[in-house]
Amino acid sequence: KTTTGLAILGLIPSPPGVVTDGTVELDGEDLLKKDDRYMRSIRGQKVSMIFQDPMTSLNPVLTVEEQIAEVIRTHASGMKRREAVKKAGEMLELVGIPKERGGEYPHQFSGGQRQRLCIARALLKKPKILILDDSTSAVDTKTDKLIREAFHNEIPDTTKIIIAQRIASVQESDMILVMEEGRITASGTHEELLRTCDEYRSIYESQTKNQAQPEELQ
Repeated sequence: KTTTGLAILGLIPSPPGVVTDGTVELDGEDLLKKDDRYMRSIRGQKVSMIFQDPMTSLNPVLTVEEQIAEVIRTHASGMKRREAVKKAGEMLELVGIPKERGGEYPHQFSGGQRQRLCIARALLKKPKILILDDSTSAVDTKTDKLIREAFHNEIPDTTKIIIAQRIASVQESDMILVMEEGRITASGTHEELLRTCDEYRSIYESQTKNQAQPEELQ
């Protein structure tokens, strides 16, 4: 699943590299055949990926407030620093982090909180495609729902590709792909897979046993 995400991002080399067959196309262009300069442009403007280990994309010497404010000012030319800092605090609260912690550094946050920091930045960038590689694996189900609501409200026009082990994280998706050993074994909506895919239904039942069902998005 992660390999698929990396291929979409252009971080997997074309044949004879890891990808041995097929194409990855964005707006009709095969990303596997593009040069590094083009792919850097694609990653900067159209496609973002939040990794399972968020420290790979967080700057350890800047406060989280500074890092988020930096993104805000990049995408809103002319915005004053005070306004950017205020907006940064709002984005932190949107993913369940008190804005009062904006002056702290990434290493002062837990793994789940660092994942949320990366998600807050992604919400501001509004990429055309957002790939989340188990990016909510370290948060509880309540926070996971909060983040999904933020995706729904803040970036409704962004295509989200969510790589997850927890069915609740993908349950409301337009399409769910079930993968085993690198191959797609089933696809459909949550309701369709419950009816047609024994493996999906078994995982769902094991994860929701003795648990309340997640509320639907309003």
